[in-house]
Amino acid sequence: MLTMPSGRKVHILDALVAVWVLAWIVVGALAAETVGQLTELSGTFGTVGGAVGSVGETLGDVEVPLLADPLEGAGEAIERTGRDIVASGLSLREKIARISVGAGLVVALVPVLSLLLLYAPPRLARARETEALRALVRAEHDDPALESFLAGRALEQTSYRRLRRISSRPWEVEAAATRRALAEEELRRLGVSRRALRAG
Repeated sequence: MLTMPSGRKVHILDALVAVWVLAWIVVGALAAETVGQLTELSGTFGTVGGAVGSVGETLGDVEVPLLADPLEGAGEAIERTGRDIVASGLSLREKIARISVGAGLVVALVPVLSLLLLYAPPRLARARETEALRALVRAEHDDPALESFLAGRALEQTSYRRLRRISSRPWEVEAAATRRALAEEELRRLGVSRRALRAG
């Protein structure tokens, strides 16, 4: 599972994830638009089909003595061919439009969902932890044992490097200054205001 950063850094990570999601939505929209531009090619089918149909119609109207019926049949066949070309162009346009939407969705959703599936579970767990800590501090802020409890949690959750910055002897939680610093570190780690603890 992905480890969430401490304190306000999680909000920076949230912003980066939001930018990632928006960027891929834009890329997906551009991909859909680019593929959709291929529908312009299908317009050629309409032009060619219309021209072929006009030729067939003109040919059917030509009256040649002794050959009237054969030209009329050929003209109708050419007109049908023209209508078929136009219909093929319209069908192609619809298919390209559907493909462009699908391509845009795939381009946008694959990276977005991949990241959200990785990021959302630990981020939601962090949000629940933060809210539970806020509720605990609100309810028990005047209990002196709360500071000791939070200091103990900080000793379990904080890296050794960070503990050494907090106190040169972090294991001495009986010392009021060390206990307060560790309790505040636990609040900071989960993004809860240090002022939530009673003034001591």
